[in-house]
Amino acid sequence: MGNLNKQKGVVLVAAMLMILMVSGIAVSVMSGSALDSKMVNATQESYRTESIARGDTEKQIKEQLDNKGASKFLLKKSAYGSDTTITLSSTGSKIVMVNENTSPVTDLLECPPRFAPTPNIKCNYLKLTTSRKYGKGDKHTMTLNTGLEQEMMGGQ
Repeated sequence: MGNLNKQKGVVLVAAMLMILMVSGIAVSVMSGSALDSKMVNATQESYRTESIARGDTEKQIKEQLDNKGASKFLLKKSAYGSDTTITLSSTGSKIVMVNENTSPVTDLLECPPRFAPTPNIKCNYLKLTTSRKYGKGDKHTMTLNTGLEQEMMGGQ
């Protein structure tokens, strides 16, 4: 009879250890899936922000092209004044236009051969930098750079 009582206690302890081990495995698996979920959400938000920034850039390019003669793309570097950048308006994103012409003598540079079949055609090289904040507390910044070559009549 004494031997039977000892066996019941051993079975109880073994069962408790098994429950403890299974609970530990379950908690480990659950915390791993929560981390995976956070990583997927962060990646999705990054892709979504990139798509929005690209859309804002394309929208700004279209708006400037629709302005025809009043387009800021037609400004020579000398029209910028002391500031070397022009901030373009956009929804949610900050878009800055920089004139990339580095020549101290002229505002316009020679176009690549594929763009210069006509004499006196020069190029204005512009860079649009689009920045958009995202993430919890807007602590991350997505930045996209877009280059433009604008054909213009040559001259000083």
